[in-house]
Amino acid sequence: MSMTHFWLIRHGETQWNAAKRLQGWIDIPLSPIGLKQARQLADYLRSPSFGVPIDVVVSSDLGRAVETARIATTHLGLPIEAIPDLRERSYGIYEGKDWATLDIMRTRGNGIDFRNPQQLIDQGEALHAFDVRISDAFENLAQRYPGKNILAFAHGGVIDIAWRRVEQLPLDAPRAHPILNASINQFSIDSDLQWKLTDWGQVEHLENAAQDDII
Repeated sequence: MSMTHFWLIRHGETQWNAAKRLQGWIDIPLSPIGLKQARQLADYLRSPSFGVPIDVVVSSDLGRAVETARIATTHLGLPIEAIPDLRERSYGIYEGKDWATLDIMRTRGNGIDFRNPQQLIDQGEALHAFDVRISDAFENLAQRYPGKNILAFAHGGVIDIAWRRVEQLPLDAPRAHPILNASINQFSIDSDLQWKLTDWGQVEHLENAAQDDII
């Protein structure tokens, strides 16, 4: 049975990550810290500590992910396949708002529950639809590249969905650990489309990993 192996990496930090503002599909560039994180990724990926022969590099088509991929994988000499289905979740009219404001709205009863799988998002994407999009994207990659090693650059929400798939957890289950910028997360998908966890939340290649997270 063939196994496609993924190293799923969150993009480097942006100014909106640092300010705790909801990005979604708004294309915010890497901050100076994010650029540094991408260079640290490059150092690790070319070092003997990694030592994995990578066959394919894919990325969300949003600039913060593509730029992280470009900096981190230049040494591989491989093209970066930009895949729109690996984008972050679309938060519609809520994009650009800070988390503190959204939390206040929710506690006052006039907010929105982003963790409710069926919650509709004005001009955005319900969580259950996002789950289907991301799950299908990785399974399609596994079928296109059976037995290959894939570096995938994406977003915190994408990593959250992948984690729930490998752990077989519902979309509204709590997640105790953060998803950090430029973290590396490893899993595999076999030819029967079964997901298997390998390693999660690797940040040893980073200096002073920021404790930023998604919802």
